[in-house]
Amino acid sequence: MFRIGSIFIPVSDVEQSLNWYTTYFHAQEIGRWEGGIGICLPDGSTQLGLIQTTSTQPATFKDASGQAHVYFNIICEDIQLAYQSFEQAGLIATPLHDFGGMSCFDVRDPDGHTISLISEELTSPFHRDRVKDLQTKGNN
Repeated sequence: MFRIGSIFIPVSDVEQSLNWYTTYFHAQEIGRWEGGIGICLPDGSTQLGLIQTTSTQPATFKDASGQAHVYFNIICEDIQLAYQSFEQAGLIATPLHDFGGMSCFDVRDPDGHTISLISEELTSPFHRDRVKDLQTKGNN
């Protein structure tokens, strides 16, 4: 009934950001409008909108304890391979962390935004198969 359609990312140069997302995430351009470009990743239905801004905008927020968080993350099937690829490109912002059921690391886009890449183990309640199971139960 409901699903997330798009996530909008403020960027200072849409063409540079389009090139970055197509190079490192294999994104494809969907369409353009004045001040923006829509892209999609190779898997999943959520789209990304790259929105031209006049200045760099924050892409993180702080929780009650002051810890920074991103607004979204990108799931990757082979987090080790992804980490190696981003490391070779010099884009790693944090080491690869294993939280027992979830692994993640951060990279920075051309505007310096933190982009988190994650991988969930099958046993994690947040793995897409577990979420689909929950959604299926909720629709019955």
